[in-house]
Amino acid sequence: MTSDALPGAKEHIATARAKSAQVDGIGPDTSRKPIGQVGVLGAGTMGGGIAMNFLTAGIPVTIVEAEQANLDKGVATIRRNYENSVKRGKMTAEEVEAAMARLTPSLEFEDLGDADLVIEAVYENMDLKKEIFARLDHVAKPSAILASNTSYLNIDEMAAETARPEAVLGMHFFSPANIMKLLEVVRGAKTGASELATVMDLAPKIGKVAVVSGVCTGFIGNRMLSPRQQQAQALLMEGAAYNEIDDVLLEFGFPMGPFQMGDLAGLDIGWHRDPARVETIRDALCAAGRWGQKTGRAGTITTRTASARRRRM
Repeated sequence: MTSDALPGAKEHIATARAKSAQVDGIGPDTSRKPIGQVGVLGAGTMGGGIAMNFLTAGIPVTIVEAEQANLDKGVATIRRNYENSVKRGKMTAEEVEAAMARLTPSLEFEDLGDADLVIEAVYENMDLKKEIFARLDHVAKPSAILASNTSYLNIDEMAAETARPEAVLGMHFFSPANIMKLLEVVRGAKTGASELATVMDLAPKIGKVAVVSGVCTGFIGNRMLSPRQQQAQALLMEGAAYNEIDDVLLEFGFPMGPFQMGDLAGLDIGWHRDPARVETIRDALCAAGRWGQKTGRAGTITTRTASARRRRM
């Protein structure tokens, strides 16, 4: 099912997009901060994709990892993604080299100190994120905006680890972060108007449609997808094949089924990280290191779903 099949859908979507840019307490007189340099903490699937948005838009990025192997892998993935864009005719080889020249890979946390906006993109663990924000509070320059790419966790708890909670907000990109248009901007209890306005204005410059969310479980997108995921897991336990569940949802009109989406984004997102605690099929897959495409060990086998979709296109 497409928007063309629904009377007035295009007009509704256009109106919704316009209204999403209108935020309570934010107006043309609200000051904006200049964003000339971005720092990204984490060069994994999400961190690399997030960095690409800014590189493509002409904004220099310093990307920081803890280990050289992970940093090298992340940079190589960014280049490969860009080269694939060249093959599809979306970019020129010269544009790719210009984008890569804006990227500064680093193993030093302190190199985030020059960034006007720092986005952490580490895995979903509150203790780790609190530790990161406490460190960023000491390293980042006073005017910097500090953002988390969390998809579920409480922004206010992270902000409380800093002496500048007004500078902290959520910037939740969806996977693949360099392609998906939606950007959830999470407004914490103490997030400043200037910081929020800056990020909302920045979103279209990096090709995103931004919507503001309050602090709540799953924010907007995952809050809506959660019931779908729960029912898909229930069907799986009742004996349905994962690819059949995905195919039904593809037929309904979703661009991707829940299991294919998990394989792409990573089953570890939101996982409790305790291999000894196996309560679901997903827990078992994660405990075995089968996180999906990011680890090269499938969380599902999506060939049938993908081929079924191609037959319908």
